[in-house]
Amino acid sequence: MNNLFPTRRDFMDMNRHFMGDSFDRFFADTGNFNVDIKENEDAYTVEADLPGLAKEDIELDYKNDVLSIRAQQETSTEEKDDESNYIRRERSSRSYNRQFLIKDVDEDNITAEFDNGVLKVQLPKTETDGQNTKKIDIQ
Repeated sequence: MNNLFPTRRDFMDMNRHFMGDSFDRFFADTGNFNVDIKENEDAYTVEADLPGLAKEDIELDYKNDVLSIRAQQETSTEEKDDESNYIRRERSSRSYNRQFLIKDVDEDNITAEFDNGVLKVQLPKTETDGQNTKKIDIQ
């Protein structure tokens, strides 16, 4: 009875059978990267693993309580023979985009640093005294 309907694994295996390694390479990088978000009394800390990227490849912003991390990476490989004829020439491009809802942040004091492939963002919390809470009457 379990084999009555194909499973996702069967579909992936079938595609690998027909397309070989091309299938795996096409879906290898789908724009995700590992992120850790920590909270303490004073701030949120976001650490994103972005190995192989340069600081200039990363775009970071905070708007409407959403932290957005975007990155674009372009690489090229070139191999020539003795006569400078191309034997192989490849180019690739990857883009990454993640967004996180993080509320009650002091936007003016957000800091970020990028070191050794790790982006670390400090988002200080704002002082809240409960005035942002709106009571809703139930009809």
